[in-house]
Amino acid sequence: MSTPTAQRLFWINALVAWAGFGGQLFVNIFYLVPSTAPVEATLVGHSAEGWPGAVGRVFDSFSYFTNWSNLVVCIAITALALNPRRTGRIFDTVRNTALFMITMTAILYHLLIAPYVQLESWHAVTSSLEHYITPLVTIVVWALAGPRGRFSFSETLRIYVIPIAWLAYTFVRGALQNVYPYSFFDVSKLGYASVLVLTAEILVAGYVIALAFYGAERLLSRFARANG
Repeated sequence: MSTPTAQRLFWINALVAWAGFGGQLFVNIFYLVPSTAPVEATLVGHSAEGWPGAVGRVFDSFSYFTNWSNLVVCIAITALALNPRRTGRIFDTVRNTALFMITMTAILYHLLIAPYVQLESWHAVTSSLEHYITPLVTIVVWALAGPRGRFSFSETLRIYVIPIAWLAYTFVRGALQNVYPYSFFDVSKLGYASVLVLTAEILVAGYVIALAFYGAERLLSRFARANG
């Protein structure tokens, strides 16, 4: 694929990602969707209504894996949109991490969260962007525009750095404040054994996804060389 075409795809990907991530921040800051349902005591979301709770709501929004993954996509893909030839070991890992995290976001949300929530108004819009549209666009753009040859076998481990940092933050904050972003990580109700087993299962399933991307990268790189 030509560099100008790839760059256009990266810009589309970046704009979609920023629309979702920026949109949810805007909705939270300006409290555009007042909360009507009670929030469990051990889950985030107890900030005051209106402007007094704006900072707390923004802080809470960064407790969610969804927003971490969307922000990584925003950063990595915007960097590629500005310079499609950008490379470097750290940058390549960040780009691959964005692909991995946003894919896991879509899968985990669809399986563990979506069946139990009913979103309204602007939350439904931003949630669709962050959980479904951005993941789909990011995967398609990666498949079409790459960059190719950047997802090595060792990357299947390096892309876990940011997710594990999020897990560490989640469990440390939970231990200190007894508050969690998701009910399935609520140690105070489920206990460490149950939560750690689920975490291990998610990490293993994630590695299968990482291996799938590694395999897809090899096939796509081979196809690109054959048609280059």
